[in-house]
Amino acid sequence: MKFRRDRLFWYVILGLVIIGIISMLRHLLVPVLVLGAIFLLYKFPPNRWGISSERRSASAKQRRAKRAKFHVIDGTKRNDDDDTPRYH
Repeated sequence: MKFRRDRLFWYVILGLVIIGIISMLRHLLVPVLVLGAIFLLYKFPPNRWGISSERRSASAKQRRAKRAKFHVIDGTKRNDDDDTPRYH
């Protein structure tokens, strides 16, 4: 009779230990997932996601082509004293 009682006692203790470990892991899971996400974002930044080198070079060519070339147009400005600012 004592043998069965001891065995039952150890099964109950083992069950409680397993429940405690699962509970502890559940509480540790959130910080581990957050730290893992931060590490992955550090290792693989979002600016490298989904943009292939072909698309990147094509967009750079488009930006270069859209730039306007500015040049100075000769005006007929006079060098009179009337050019002083009205407000100081």
